[in-house]
Amino acid sequence: MESSRRTPAERAREAREAAARRRRTSVRLGTAGVVLLFAGGIGVILTPANVAVLLGVMGIGIVFIVSALVLVQKPLAGLLEMPKE
Repeated sequence: MESSRRTPAERAREAREAAARRRRTSVRLGTAGVVLLFAGGIGVILTPANVAVLLGVMGIGIVFIVSALVLVQKPLAGLLEMPKE
């Protein structure tokens, strides 16, 4: 049976791995969102008869992009903070 106590190094490693997983998921969601957004836009231009469906695809793309940004919200907030002197 493993000890329930973890060392600070183990906690730091787990935090780094969790951050890396969030970044990978964010990149995948963002990429899928951009692809859906542009595919929907190009589809509207090529087949105007299917505008409602393609606007739905574009909406899903926007939701994916927003979700990707929410996943990395904490790290971005840390980057935007002004250093205190």
